[in-house]
Amino acid sequence: MVKSKKINVGISIGDPNGIGIEVMLKALPDRPSNGNCNYIIYSSYELIINQKKDLNIKSLPLKKIESFDEISENSLNIKEIFTESKYEFGVFDKQVSQNAIISFKEAVKDARDKKIDILITSPIDKNLSYSKTFKFSGHTDYLRQYFNEDPIMLMVSKKLKVGLLTEHIALKDVVHNITVEKTTKKLKILYKVLNEDFGILKPKIAVLSINPHIGDKGLIGTEDQKLLIPAINELNQKENIISGPFSADTFFCNNYVKYDAILAVYHDQGLIPFKTISFGEGVNYSAGLPIIRTSPDHGTGFDIAGKSIADPSSFKHALKLALDVYKVRNKIL
Repeated sequence: MVKSKKINVGISIGDPNGIGIEVMLKALPDRPSNGNCNYIIYSSYELIINQKKDLNIKSLPLKKIESFDEISENSLNIKEIFTESKYEFGVFDKQVSQNAIISFKEAVKDARDKKIDILITSPIDKNLSYSKTFKFSGHTDYLRQYFNEDPIMLMVSKKLKVGLLTEHIALKDVVHNITVEKTTKKLKILYKVLNEDFGILKPKIAVLSINPHIGDKGLIGTEDQKLLIPAINELNQKENIISGPFSADTFFCNNYVKYDAILAVYHDQGLIPFKTISFGEGVNYSAGLPIIRTSPDHGTGFDIAGKSIADPSSFKHALKLALDVYKVRNKIL
């Protein structure tokens, strides 16, 4: 084990017309830290100043920096990467939304270059963010291409961890995007992440079924037998580490507590029970990347933007999880 150093926490601002900046400012400390973390926000300095005033949020002093040599642990450091300060709470504005992408891309670049140790991404609107320079379905899709890796979207709370075999695709396309090879790869990544990022020595993983009742012995379908079970059997040749597939309709009644993580087949199969069980404390973790990236599990919140009622709990959990993973990866006391 080694002693901890100051951890550079990079934060992308999310859509300026949403709740991202409000939640971020509420979640970060309003008094000097114990020296453990430096906070770097990728934004326009004036944008953060103005929203802090409009929302009447107390925080550490804001400091504009041009280089990391200027970082202050007693301030929220603003790395100014654009000068536009326009925002209008709750308004759908594609031009304003592009500043969220500028913020995100610059933060990812600094994470890759190890200038920041962890990255917290505030929420974006996928439709507003899509453009000629950002043809991606979201943060994870961009990170997949940028690092040429295939991360798992892993939702994390104290109560459970749910990974996704497929992510933001239409339900009609789910089965066509599953192969035995993909299932095997995702399960291997999930096992490695639980071990190396969460410190679980012999994690137990459950897999949910594609069809209701696991296909009822072929009456409903045979996709589970063709696409999931061969992967599970391959990984269980030496020891039983993967269980399932389990019928999803009853799994989250109480069965989930027996496992360190669950692999869901598609987005809503995993996220509806996750958000029901872990509402307000869930974190989206991009598992299987060389960088550490987490995000709150809520969206842009245009309907409540500017009303000073957004709850920072999920952002706080996202920060804590990222710091915990950093410490496990770096064997810090």
